[in-house]
Amino acid sequence: MLTITDQHRLLEFSKLRILDFYLCFPAEIASVQLPQEHIEIKKFAKAAKNPYRGPVSVQRAFRELDSIQSAAARLLALSGIFSPTELEENGKIVRTGGNLPEELKASIANSTEKLDSVQKYIVSKLAALPLQGIGGLKQRTGLMEHRYDTV
Repeated sequence: MLTITDQHRLLEFSKLRILDFYLCFPAEIASVQLPQEHIEIKKFAKAAKNPYRGPVSVQRAFRELDSIQSAAARLLALSGIFSPTELEENGKIVRTGGNLPEELKASIANSTEKLDSVQKYIVSKLAALPLQGIGGLKQRTGLMEHRYDTV
């Protein structure tokens, strides 16, 4: 989560959950309906297959990560890294100027440097796609219901 919010200071929590899921399982990008100009990343995603096997059911794995992601976001909000009022009232993640411990800053910088092409794509280009509506991340990934989104 911190790797994503280090580059995107304001995100919907649902979008952060989707991006975080694909950082955990980057090979699953191959099954996402990407815009035509992003198709080239699918071949890299297929090459990034986990040698131990990915999730049996992508939707189930995503749902099961919900409690972990929610707890992590609440903890970061209580620590002053995310805005607690924005998270609770609006469902948005706003990265504050809260001080991270130096060890954590170094770890985030190190992990950002080590991102492969699929992970860089997730943090930059996939994060730039809208969350809701036709062509949004919910619809393209199939991880969340999109039919009742207000657009």
